[in-house]
Amino acid sequence: MDDLHIELYRPELAEDALAIRNAIFPPIGLEEWLKTTTMSGVVAYLGDEVVGCIPMDRRAFLLAPGVSVPVVFENAVGTREDLRSQGIGTAMIRAAREYLSDEVDALMVYRGAERSPGYRFYARTGHQDMLYLRPAHWAQPCGSSGHVGVGGPEEIDAEAEAIHRVFDATYHAHGGFPPRSVGYQGRQLRHHIYAVLPQETLYFRYPESGDLHAYCIAGIRTGARAEAVVMLQELAAASAEAARMLLDGIGAYASGRGCAVSCQTGHDDPFHHLLLSMGFDEGPRSLMLLAQPLDLQRLFLRTCEHPELLEDLRISVWTPALDAVLYEGPCAKVDVCIEAKSGQLARMLCRRLDVHWATEQGIISIRNATGDIVHRLSAARPLSHWTYHALDYI
Repeated sequence: MDDLHIELYRPELAEDALAIRNAIFPPIGLEEWLKTTTMSGVVAYLGDEVVGCIPMDRRAFLLAPGVSVPVVFENAVGTREDLRSQGIGTAMIRAAREYLSDEVDALMVYRGAERSPGYRFYARTGHQDMLYLRPAHWAQPCGSSGHVGVGGPEEIDAEAEAIHRVFDATYHAHGGFPPRSVGYQGRQLRHHIYAVLPQETLYFRYPESGDLHAYCIAGIRTGARAEAVVMLQELAAASAEAARMLLDGIGAYASGRGCAVSCQTGHDDPFHHLLLSMGFDEGPRSLMLLAQPLDLQRLFLRTCEHPELLEDLRISVWTPALDAVLYEGPCAKVDVCIEAKSGQLARMLCRRLDVHWATEQGIISIRNATGDIVHRLSAARPLSHWTYHALDYI
């Protein structure tokens, strides 16, 4: 396609971007779209005609506790129907890497359906699985409502400081989400995703009054996709007992409205076992968080928790697709090479791989590395435990 050219998204291209997006996904109006000031992405043209678009939301993202990096989240990726499977989507991803590599550390996306063409598109264009999630469904919720208060967006805004305190107490040792600040939850609820998928927003707090010990932000979807399900979008609690009391109240509320309760949960979700003990049933994994690192050297350094452990090393990497130098310490005198598949390298850079464990298991190999060097590589970049909050979804 000699006439194909791809431009970095800017607000002046919003109407062109929406012409593609709204033909594929639940539509959103121009005014609502432009309210999201963090929008980036690429728009593809064939001659003068718009033929594709990848909207991307700029965000900070915690790869590990205290390690926040700039990323973009892809969403509503689309190519004009009559021009699909001709390489336009791949060309847009390639252009996005070129346009954004100086500004962000990774392209990221939430994606389900691992056997679908959509998932295969991301895998083919260099995205790697970072986190697996599975639905949990409470078909017949029950409980006692006397100890849990129920509000909405106004209460979320009013209790922003208390919400931030409880969230931090719960997830301070986790990564896998945008870093929170006071008022984050209320701001996120005004993102355009909630115009695309409208909901009745609910705020559950325990206890009903006084100091906040646990809370949950949830939604019941309205509009064309309405369903009788209370979807848990962010849950935090200062103790396991507070979380149990909160879920007990949510169960009572949902039962009273004739609703089921659902959420997404993963291996490192601190409430995973509690959900199961209260009657939630798990399904097969159905949502992934994928990432594609961009500047490998910069990301390695940003995510290195203890670079002093690597001062004497020059660290290169080999994969079937590339050779690169990741890091050269100020006193480098030993050359080591991490040999891995592309997915393993991406996980390592995003702090989702325990280097010592992966080496012991034969998942990666490290040329010219003693046991001490392997230990130091692992200690400098310890595995980060990621959790997901549906409030962050786009």
